[in-house]
Amino acid sequence: MSAPATAFATVTPILDRQSPMPPPVKAAGSTALLTFIWIVLVFFATILFSFWHPPLVRLTARHMQLDLDGFLANGSLLPFLILLPLAVLAAVYSAVLIHEFGHVLGGVLVGFRFNSLRVSRLQVDRPFKLSLYRGKSAGAGGWASMFPTRSDHLAWRALVMIFAGPAANLLTVSVLLLFPVRGPLLAWFFVASLIMGLINLLPFRSGAYHSDGSRILMLLMSRKRGERWVAMLKLSAELREGVMPEAMSPKYLAKAVALRDKSPDTVAAHVLAYSTAFHQHKDDEAAAMLEICLQYASYTSPLVRASLMSDAAIFQARRRRNLVLAQEWLDATPDSSGEIPWLKTRAEAAILQTQGNIRAALEKLDQAEKMMRASTNQARREMSLRFLERWKRELNKELATSA
Repeated sequence: MSAPATAFATVTPILDRQSPMPPPVKAAGSTALLTFIWIVLVFFATILFSFWHPPLVRLTARHMQLDLDGFLANGSLLPFLILLPLAVLAAVYSAVLIHEFGHVLGGVLVGFRFNSLRVSRLQVDRPFKLSLYRGKSAGAGGWASMFPTRSDHLAWRALVMIFAGPAANLLTVSVLLLFPVRGPLLAWFFVASLIMGLINLLPFRSGAYHSDGSRILMLLMSRKRGERWVAMLKLSAELREGVMPEAMSPKYLAKAVALRDKSPDTVAAHVLAYSTAFHQHKDDEAAAMLEICLQYASYTSPLVRASLMSDAAIFQARRRRNLVLAQEWLDATPDSSGEIPWLKTRAEAAILQTQGNIRAALEKLDQAEKMMRASTNQARREMSLRFLERWKRELNKELATSA
């Protein structure tokens, strides 16, 4: 069910801690389970290559020259059982890498700018900085983060970028069918690429994750959801290019918040609107946007939920000057040392500012700055530092005035 955006809320029960923050909606299956399903699918597909022979399997098996009997001959069962999981994982990660490269290449060709790419724990950030992903739910998954460089025909260009991921997997499968290749590893890679390409074309959502097929269907069939997502792409690009939140395009902000449904996009859109209103000092509007974020927080990721709690603490301290509620939100904010370790630190700075301890608040922001500069995600690092520097300027001005 979805509902249109309405006028600003007159009460904010979650923000004021009169009502509890809704619990997260658990994804359909954990990362470990999804990884296990991947391995089982590839394993049984390998068995089928040897013992079941419809035309497509015969054609593929002939090209791959896959023969399990060769592995099992001469007492080689134990090495086979040891090497099989490793080979399957290598095939799966290779298929994921090709999938994410497909998104990047397709996006660059239609006017998107590369930001970051991840395969399991290995992450590459612009321009080319390798790091280990420290967040939760890495598993055998990945992502490609891209920003549009222009706004013309954005929906169709986004469609190309999304489709390029599964298309890269299916193109790989076609190449393996056309040219004779040898070995079981390539057979498993063939199966992994086929599964990766087909599964991602299915329209489904698991927790805060949208499949490529879900995004493609949304852009083709759901005008309001498609417009919202495209608007968020444009607003994110503005922030990436140095536009401050209060100066973001009102037209795209209106499109972003024109729809509310049980999806992470609702939260992401209203976070942008909250940031704009907060920096414009439109406190009632900012409170209403943040309340909506908290209402729909069940459908977003744990990291975003933690960010919302930190924002609630900062808003209660800096705008409503309610130190009791600010401290309660700070205490409720979970540790996010893996990806955004400065969430609690910036909330502590807001509380210290409201208490009038400006020097201690500046020290907290200095601590947060060190954490931000250590972040490998270039877009997040640059935007966070930009907002932090303005906050520090405000505090330094307040300190000079009081002196």
